[in-house]
Amino acid sequence: MNPTRLLASLAALVLALSTTTATAEPPQPAAAARGAKAYGRYCVSCHGTQGDGRGPSAEWLDPRPRNFTSGTFKFRSTVSGELPTDADLERTIEHGLNHTSMPHWRALTAVERRDLVQFVKTFSTRFATEPQGKPIAVPPAPKVTPALLAQGKEVWTKVQCASCHGDGGKGDGASATTLRDDWGQPIVPRDFTSGPLKVGDRPEDLYRAFMTGLNGSPMPSFAESISPDEAWALVVYVRSLRKD
Repeated sequence: MNPTRLLASLAALVLALSTTTATAEPPQPAAAARGAKAYGRYCVSCHGTQGDGRGPSAEWLDPRPRNFTSGTFKFRSTVSGELPTDADLERTIEHGLNHTSMPHWRALTAVERRDLVQFVKTFSTRFATEPQGKPIAVPPAPKVTPALLAQGKEVWTKVQCASCHGDGGKGDGASATTLRDDWGQPIVPRDFTSGPLKVGDRPEDLYRAFMTGLNGSPMPSFAESISPDEAWALVVYVRSLRKD
């Protein structure tokens, strides 16, 4: 990784931080400098030297690698539109994303993963000018009952999940072929009949996706339209669609 580009990025971030009153959490320079080495070895072929998702391997990957420059991340524990936490970014690095070309990097030590997070943050000035979000509260999962399953089906209809995911949850809804992400790339709705989710397979992972949405994609947050109880009911119903 080019040290000159790294130093220039860090300098720009420090300048941006000095001109804002936001309580931002900019990259830690020493950690980011260490993280640049891991990025150059493990990440650059897909995400590119500029972090724009245009590495030499990118054109052959579907979905395309994340563009870090906008600070927009799908898989977060934070409110829709907010930056992810450092822990969110580290979780993606550690566990990877199912059904994509993003592998887990458990071979990296915990310190190496944290340093890599700091370097990834250098690609977007949002991390120097905006506060990173705080994780939403995830209530304890309720006991699964027939009544809760029935309620979940009602919520599925209420928020019109079938329009994208299809009546049976196979990702074949009427709008499925028209969907694009914020970068204009086609995006396929999740097939809920076959797991696991990209971000994980726990009920809590699905709850979090419903209540935070997936930034940069057509998947909205339902935090303003359904209650936590309804969100858990929807989790139960969606998980009931699994066939594998």
